[in-house]
Amino acid sequence: MVNALDQGLAGIAAGFERLDKAATRVARDGAEGDLAGNMIDLMRARQQVRASVAVIRTVDDTTRTLLDVLA
Repeated sequence: MVNALDQGLAGIAAGFERLDKAATRVARDGAEGDLAGNMIDLMRARQQVRASVAVIRTVDDTTRTLLDVLA
């Protein structure tokens, strides 16, 4: 379970890094840059963070269930 938690946290960090890079490109290049591509990267970053949060929630739920069974 620790590995799954680590993967979830790494996914969140990677998603925020992707978001930061895409937002920087939008701010730097504005409408003259690849606005559509950057917006797609922003949406991908959002989905990556959401999926990683779902992994962490699942780890949390599983841990709670195991603790309830053992208690």
